[in-house]
Amino acid sequence: MKFLKAIGLMTGLLWCMGLQADLVAVQEAIEAYDISIDMHGTGKGYMLVRACDSCKPVRIGIDSNTAVRIDGNPVKTSRHIEGKWSGGVVIYDTKSRVAVRLSLIHPSAGS
Repeated sequence: MKFLKAIGLMTGLLWCMGLQADLVAVQEAIEAYDISIDMHGTGKGYMLVRACDSCKPVRIGIDSNTAVRIDGNPVKTSRHIEGKWSGGVVIYDTKSRVAVRLSLIHPSAGS
């Protein structure tokens, strides 16, 4: 009887493992050491983001839905964010490679 219970338990566990879904990353985050932003009109553009000095830059899009903060304050995705930034955090959609949230830090803010 114990043997049948053990077989039933193992069958149930194996069946449950077959139903387990894989985790899929929908968003990725980069703590950036260097961010270069190029805007092409209101709410449209892209950025090149590097996580370290020797890391290859990653190109991530910016659109009007990207939530942008500078030193913790919300701002619109406009040309005034264009240029080089010395750091920040970028959270982007892995499929579209468009930024969902962008947090920038003025170079003098950390000093």
